[in-house]
Amino acid sequence: MKITKRQLRRIIAEEKKKLEEVGLRNQGDYAIGAYYDVNMMDDFNKLMYDMFHNAMEAATEDMGDKEDAYEEVMAGLETLIDTAMSDLRF
Repeated sequence: MKITKRQLRRIIAEEKKKLEEVGLRNQGDYAIGAYYDVNMMDDFNKLMYDMFHNAMEAATEDMGDKEDAYEEVMAGLETLIDTAMSDLRF
């Protein structure tokens, strides 16, 4: 079955509207829904959660102040994520 450019544009516009209606407004949201393995995402989220709480416990014990510990731990996580992302090249 052949479709015209006009039909294709209409289909794309309709699909984009559907995505916007369900809250998928940016490219990252779509990629997560379309390309990522759900079980691997769950594993990743659990790992991040465990790493965060482990680091918070250690930082709070070391620094004594939860707010300072939180800022330090979040900066560390950001560094880890930036490093991992810089290694992801195709």
